[in-house]
Amino acid sequence: MIKIPVLAVLTGGQGTILELEIDAIKEGKGQLFFESRLFLDEVARTALKTAFSLLDVGKTDILVRLVGEKDFCLCSGSFALPVYLGMYASIRGLELKPGAYSTGCINDKGEITPVGDLAEKIRAVLGKAERLLVPENQALPVKGIDIVEVANLQDAVEYALIDPTEISSATTEN
Repeated sequence: MIKIPVLAVLTGGQGTILELEIDAIKEGKGQLFFESRLFLDEVARTALKTAFSLLDVGKTDILVRLVGEKDFCLCSGSFALPVYLGMYASIRGLELKPGAYSTGCINDKGEITPVGDLAEKIRAVLGKAERLLVPENQALPVKGIDIVEVANLQDAVEYALIDPTEISSATTEN
């Protein structure tokens, strides 16, 4: 199981961090399962389906759990990028780079598209994030966070994910 942070904005404009837990079940039927106490609007459900459709899962089933309060609505497509990264990592045995966060909508061509409320999302990760992936042309200058603009999923994977064997070999070399 991999855990991926999701940036969201509460009613009233306060940024918050939710958590996705993603499991890849290798001997399945190539289906997507979603479990949450939170309400997902149509835009968020479409974002989840789009992220899944861009992966070659074969017969691997993907289970996505969104941890959070039941009185909250995830009403945006901007969680598509972190959910894609989590599913991709889960299928390939990769991990999220320490301190990496992301936000971005994804279209059916795999292009990362703009998000709303970016300043509020950035405030939510201040002091936690080392790197934040955002859609191209949406970077804001923030001290202490490496804001990386990404236009496509390949760039996002490169900046956000790491092979755990690279982590362990780097620590044994030191």
